[in-house]
Amino acid sequence: MIDSGELSKICELAKLKIEKTDKTSFLNKLNSVFEWVNQLAQIDVSNIDINVTADIDGTLERDDTPSIMNSRKSLLSNTKFQKFDMFYVPKIVE
Repeated sequence: MIDSGELSKICELAKLKIEKTDKTSFLNKLNSVFEWVNQLAQIDVSNIDINVTADIDGTLERDDTPSIMNSRKSLLSNTKFQKFDMFYVPKIVE
């Protein structure tokens, strides 16, 4: 896959600092990831439709009806910081 020279170039471009003692371990792990991606690329998915959904008709939906859950008056009754029929954030630092 990649060798230590290519790893040094990648680390330089990505501004990564890997200790010399950790380079071998890092290189082995990185190569195992590349090997796994290569295995995934070999899977034949040409006959699979990407837009397959298990149960299209079974999706539950609710009616979209507008409703007022809380009135302005009930919301403003919960704060002492209100002015001009709206709430405000008090000034903390002057």
